[in-house]
Amino acid sequence: MKKKDILTIVAGVFVLIFMILIALFAYPEKKKAGGIMVVTDKEKYQIGEDLKVRIENQLEELVCFSSCYPYYIQKKDGNWKNYRYVDCPKEDVIEKCVEPNQVKAFELTLPPVKQGLHRLAISACVGCYFNGKFRETQKSFSNPFIVKQSDTD
Repeated sequence: MKKKDILTIVAGVFVLIFMILIALFAYPEKKKAGGIMVVTDKEKYQIGEDLKVRIENQLEELVCFSSCYPYYIQKKDGNWKNYRYVDCPKEDVIEKCVEPNQVKAFELTLPPVKQGLHRLAISACVGCYFNGKFRETQKSFSNPFIVKQSDTD
């Protein structure tokens, strides 16, 4: 082989590798986290403001939530700590579920909590069924968000 032919082949291989790398980065395969994704609509809230939450079931099983406490609000104070909740006055059953690879959204009014960094903790029962007794098999957390008293804070 001539030197020119070898250089052409080497250049062609480099171009081919370059094109493959571009294709991998330009069109990455969507990876499933294999869990429950919880996302709030904003990163900052005022007390009393409505907080919109999106839950995506990335599992291959039904994911269900408690009738008593489908979520807990946690505050970052060194570690993440739950606010104190009263005991549930009724039987804790499953009232809402999300099918595999489906999304459910809900809205809640942010109760009077302290200013600072917060998140939601979502207790879920994976593979459970509607109206069954709730038992937590997985816990997921939302993105952190800031709670402030007013716009000027």
